[in-house]
Amino acid sequence: MSNVEYKRALCFASHANCGVRATVEDGKITKLEGDPECTVSQGRVCERMDFQLEWLDHPKRCNYPLKRVGARGSGKWERLTWDQACAEIGEKLRYLADEYGPESVIFSHGTGRTDEWYEGRFFNLYGSPNLAMGGSEICWCPTYTNESATYGQFAAAFTAAKTGCVVLWGHNPAQSGDFPEHWGYQDLFANDPDAKLIVVDPRCTEYAANADVWLRLRPGTDGAMAMGWMNVIINEELYDKEFVEAWTYGFEDLKKAVQAYPPEKVAEICWVPAEKIVKAARMYATCLPAYLPWGLATDAIGRNQAQANRAKACLKALIGINKAGQTYLAPPNDVLPHATFEMPEMLPKSQRDKQLGSDRFPFHSWPSYQMISDAQSRVFHHPYFLSQNATCAQNWCAVSEAIRTGKPYPVKGLIAQASNPFSNLSNTQDVYECVKLLDLVITHEYTMTPLAMLSDYVLPAAGWLERPQLWGVGGGGPCITGVALTGEAAVPPLYERRDNYEFWRSLAEGTFDEETCEKYWSWQTTEEAYDAMLEPQGTSARGAITDPVFNPSPEEWHKMSDPKTGQLYGFGTPTGKVEPRSTIIEDLFDEKEALPYYEEPFESPISTPDVAEAFPLILTAGSRVMPYYHSEYRQVNGCRDRYPEPHFQIHPETAANLGIGDGMWCWIETRRGRCLQKAKLDASVSPYTVAAQHGWWFPELPESEPWLGGWFMSNINMCTDNDPDNCCRLSGVYNVKLAQCNVHRADDVPFRSLFG
Repeated sequence: MSNVEYKRALCFASHANCGVRATVEDGKITKLEGDPECTVSQGRVCERMDFQLEWLDHPKRCNYPLKRVGARGSGKWERLTWDQACAEIGEKLRYLADEYGPESVIFSHGTGRTDEWYEGRFFNLYGSPNLAMGGSEICWCPTYTNESATYGQFAAAFTAAKTGCVVLWGHNPAQSGDFPEHWGYQDLFANDPDAKLIVVDPRCTEYAANADVWLRLRPGTDGAMAMGWMNVIINEELYDKEFVEAWTYGFEDLKKAVQAYPPEKVAEICWVPAEKIVKAARMYATCLPAYLPWGLATDAIGRNQAQANRAKACLKALIGINKAGQTYLAPPNDVLPHATFEMPEMLPKSQRDKQLGSDRFPFHSWPSYQMISDAQSRVFHHPYFLSQNATCAQNWCAVSEAIRTGKPYPVKGLIAQASNPFSNLSNTQDVYECVKLLDLVITHEYTMTPLAMLSDYVLPAAGWLERPQLWGVGGGGPCITGVALTGEAAVPPLYERRDNYEFWRSLAEGTFDEETCEKYWSWQTTEEAYDAMLEPQGTSARGAITDPVFNPSPEEWHKMSDPKTGQLYGFGTPTGKVEPRSTIIEDLFDEKEALPYYEEPFESPISTPDVAEAFPLILTAGSRVMPYYHSEYRQVNGCRDRYPEPHFQIHPETAANLGIGDGMWCWIETRRGRCLQKAKLDASVSPYTVAAQHGWWFPELPESEPWLGGWFMSNINMCTDNDPDNCCRLSGVYNVKLAQCNVHRADDVPFRSLFG
């Protein structure tokens, strides 16, 4: 008789943390299904579940430690043990620290599902301030920083059933992977016919097609749209006067600032009728409670990123915070934050000051991280509350310059974990050239990505079915959201794969002395480390599987007294209030930057008319498509069979004028480069806009030069820019969303036979 077990895991095929019930027979998973006892997903799973067993033991998975033996990119490897690999890597890391300084080694990560606190702990002990690059610069984390400077922390998730109006701004849960949120909206609109939906998006998403108001704005003009909404709401006195008067700092300054954005002017900027702007603003402010969740789009627009996100944060504050069905902030709880385990205090100020780009772009790097942390400590009683790895990033543009010029100091080494910088960094040609210049590249990865193909060492990563998980709803760690979910490993890691904690602990053992490892890496397993995080809550990693942590979130808890101090909680900002006028930004820059404003994209028909004459179409990049997640799963038959090729949307009239038919391979070309995608005719997009997908590469192609998985062929970041002059002047966020482009038929493709 076979031995049958049932394991409760958390699916990390996206950020959703859906509960999964795994049937394990004689040590092998035979079935995956939704876990009906999971509070978040309630037994529901998305279509990505269909291929997770295929992915678990896919022939393209990394299974053993590898060391490069040929020229970089030659595809020649030798197998070695983990101990041998980490000893060799440790020796090389010590050499780089002695020869060039520990700051010469940088880190690149993927999404927040695969970076927790281990890398921060390692880098702070090693002495490098260059901890975070990649996802944290353009996805979620810029909003994290902006909202923390505005009202003291990141806005947590909510219960959709309690809201009367949802605003999806640059956010499409039907394709982006946030499926519990998507299901929540479906339930809301199915059960409440009076609930309103507003969509702000250049594309007609699934939600836009059914919205009460769809604002098809010109890409990159989000900041103007948000300022226009506030103009209507403030001038018509539709805001929550009680909350604004009692709990905001700088409202009168904001009121003056929005006078420069009447609906008629915003209509001209955004290419949206003024009456629709007014209708949307009124609907948001009067169909209460109203909820405006995070949307990735404004995190990645470059120059106006910080101020656009600040304007959206101020919009949330105008109708009140910590009210049911609206924006709420998780109150203090007893789960230890990631930052406690990252140990930012171990990094000396002399090293913090060396963080690449922090001198020019101090917002979203060490200067702002320290100021935000100081303000939050009054409410949360931790010297560091926000994850350093999320909100304290070096700047990719500055990294590129340092690699190429050695200024302000040489960058020689890169450690990457579940990261595909060929997909998530702008100007991919520059990424390729920079990686080739490095002395040491170490990758902890699930599969041979283009970066892994160029690495010196590739170490195999255990996936979500092979490791325990501890996460908070919405990411960012359970302390941030007040919710702690735990999933167990369904099976032990296959082959010689190791999970994230085991990777960093192994690397630490190869790099640091025995005393350091015993003191700072004492937990033998990931589960033991999770136990330490949850111990103050009175539970453990295994205990939170059957009894998840849900810290209470009382309405308007900012009005309550802190039992530890007897003072009002307020908000975790320097003033203790929501700050439309940000004191942190004002201290970092000047009073002009303290209030949100709109700035034209660095390249547009308005800011660069000469460029627009040669490249007349506006490119909006980064659209997603199920069942992929960013650049993941291109190897999996279950995905490629459903969606085999990349597409861009183009208006039929525009396509006809260019001689382009539906399904034709085309070049999308900007001043910086070009890539191949298939045309998809769509009358809902503006005739002046094309919308391209991101994350495309072709793992079926050779893993050696010149192919390296076809990283250059359909990658939209071949067309984007990493000039620091075009970044957000506050945060340094580079632009992966916008450009002026041209499109033409790809009749000249030299490798056309690859596509069919």
